[in-house]
Amino acid sequence: MKNPLKRSRTEITPSQIERGERQLTRVMTIVDVLYGLMIFRAFLLMPRPEVDNFTADELVAVLKASYMNYLIMTVGMILILLYWGQSHVIFGNLKRTDSRLSILAILQAFFVLLYLYFIRLDMEMGGQTLVLRLESLSLAIAGGIGVWAWHHANKQNLISDKVTELEKDKTYLKLMPEPITSILTFPFAVFGPDIWTISWLLMIPVSWILKKIRKNLKEKK
Repeated sequence: MKNPLKRSRTEITPSQIERGERQLTRVMTIVDVLYGLMIFRAFLLMPRPEVDNFTADELVAVLKASYMNYLIMTVGMILILLYWGQSHVIFGNLKRTDSRLSILAILQAFFVLLYLYFIRLDMEMGGQTLVLRLESLSLAIAGGIGVWAWHHANKQNLISDKVTELEKDKTYLKLMPEPITSILTFPFAVFGPDIWTISWLLMIPVSWILKKIRKNLKEKK
């Protein structure tokens, strides 16, 4: 006879459910703060008169000389915002979280932070191939963690009951453009920072293809 005092490892107690609901709000707040700090830090990487010691008369020359830095930061800012949106896609559909999912959320933000660090190295070292590849790799890992987090939430029944199975499947596809594009940009690093930066435009056809797949998935369902 089963001992009523013993619970299986997969059985969730009411206290665990309540704790998971409170923890969800805390983790979302922490992640939002981290991404907000990343955006602020990205702006600080821009050339500034008080730091780079240039005057108003030298402004045009500085802008011309630093055009690639501005382009890198623009792409970086867009990617940081996309990954911030990715975290909202995941957590916006949850009813609670658990320790593993919380760790995955922080870990994803960490790799986006690492990407910001590699941007700084890129600007200081003039587009070294290794640094460009590390940028692609850090974002590919961050995107992969996002897909893993959604899979874990689905497996552990952490997703809101209002989310349909079709919406769950479509969310997998919504999370994939960033990591897929990151992987595709990896080999372009050997051609230098200009080509590598432009290669991020591959996200447009990748997103379009995945959108078509989501549409076909909806029609089949």
